[in-house]
Amino acid sequence: MDFPIPPLNQILYGPPGTGKTYETTKIAVNIAEPQWYQDALAKYDGAEMRQAVKTKYDQLLADQRVIFTTFHQSFSYEDFIEGIRANTDEQSGGIRYEIVDGIFKQLCDNADVKVQAASDEAINLDGKRIWKMSLGNTQGGEEYIFDECIEQGYVLLGYGDDIDFTNCHDRRAVRKLLEEKEGAAVTNNNYAVTSVNTFKNEMRKGDLIIVPDGNHRFRAIAEITGDYAFLETDERVGYQQCRSVKWLRQYQPSLPRERLFLRALSQMTLYELRYTTVDKNKLEQLLAPEKNQDAERKPHVLIIDEINRGNISRIFGELITLLEPSKRKGAHDAQTAVLPYSKTPFTVPDNVYVIGTMNTADKSLAQLDLALRRRFSFTEMLPQPQLLERVSVFGVDLEKMLTLINQRIEVLLDAEHLIGHSYFIPLISIEDETARQQALAVLFKDKLLPLLQEYFFDDHQRIGWVLNDPAKKNPNRFITTDEALKDNLPGLQQLFPPDIADQLMDRRYRINELAFARPEAYKGIVSVE
Repeated sequence: MDFPIPPLNQILYGPPGTGKTYETTKIAVNIAEPQWYQDALAKYDGAEMRQAVKTKYDQLLADQRVIFTTFHQSFSYEDFIEGIRANTDEQSGGIRYEIVDGIFKQLCDNADVKVQAASDEAINLDGKRIWKMSLGNTQGGEEYIFDECIEQGYVLLGYGDDIDFTNCHDRRAVRKLLEEKEGAAVTNNNYAVTSVNTFKNEMRKGDLIIVPDGNHRFRAIAEITGDYAFLETDERVGYQQCRSVKWLRQYQPSLPRERLFLRALSQMTLYELRYTTVDKNKLEQLLAPEKNQDAERKPHVLIIDEINRGNISRIFGELITLLEPSKRKGAHDAQTAVLPYSKTPFTVPDNVYVIGTMNTADKSLAQLDLALRRRFSFTEMLPQPQLLERVSVFGVDLEKMLTLINQRIEVLLDAEHLIGHSYFIPLISIEDETARQQALAVLFKDKLLPLLQEYFFDDHQRIGWVLNDPAKKNPNRFITTDEALKDNLPGLQQLFPPDIADQLMDRRYRINELAFARPEAYKGIVSVE
């Protein structure tokens, strides 16, 4: 079935509370799994549909096919693309500096990964031990070791030089043979002894091996199929300790550790992984039977909430150009940038979608970075009072009340500072009238009034106009100048000489806390007493 092609880059913009962030959930699921979404639309409705979409969205988050982030003033290129981070070496205890991928680069790598699977058979993890094993030093010119292992169907250990340990059946025997070959004493905690003994005597047929690519990525998963063997070769000394394996999965490029691990990997060549380090559920998902894994490049989605709050030039850097559809990988005018830290070429795949949200009350659309405006499609999201149809509190129709409040705001301020319907949506599911009244009072006191104070820079007179306070009796006004509600503050005549007091208007407005519980305070918003 053919589905509408969504824009690769889009921004949802509008006043607060119009459901922009919630809408990104639906859009992301529809992009990532269009067939599932259409089937769900036919099967579910209302709250059931929302719950089904949210469940699917959470699954996509776990699979890292959807990534959610929020821009802020401290968000940087290093967070978004790549940067250098200091980490503690678990073996030496010293500080080492590593290049770490940012969230956008991670997503692009995930989207561009080609998976090679040995078979579609399910893998049962019960009783299997899981090992982390490095195959060659990728930073030391030993990449050929990994390639050789993939081609020949085995794994090779770099420790043990050209010594055959076939007859060493325990750690003591391994240590003794090493001492004989080297002609010197070997300490019991020597890592060569540990790794060789583990490789030969502890790893068993059926165990799984995960091959890392540095400390923050992994590139293959294998199942051990044979016992220890010594690899006879004249091409080198070392990498001759051998175990035959079946390569279950290969990833090109490698996957970020978050797809499988709960924490960063150690630099140690070979050690057992516990389920405190490797996520068993994620491992089962990676090894789940899936046909034609190479054929389909699935859509991946990045959601950037509050995109206008970040420094766009600082965050995207030179990659702002690569977002354009015509500059994506495989397009007619595809462009590649060399990243400044890793010095590697980088392109944006054409199956990566970027969805941003923008609160127009936080920053005007006209002020948005022009480079971003040219590369994104914009969809305006306005308040929808009709979603509150036939919902009333204190006998007041919420649809009518929100409509009038927004019309007054637009007259006094502008259309970018309206109030969204989502503030009122939770009231719909409250069936008890008393509880609904209390919820409305809390909404006005804790959210709407502070929002209006921000909109109008604490100009309480105009806030009162928005809430139609001048048409109400004093006790029913949210904003009041009534002396009885001003803690008996002295009047203007007591504060200033008569000639000055006569020229002044008392601007000492107060929030009337009692009004939040008065039905007339809300009725007065939509009618004149």
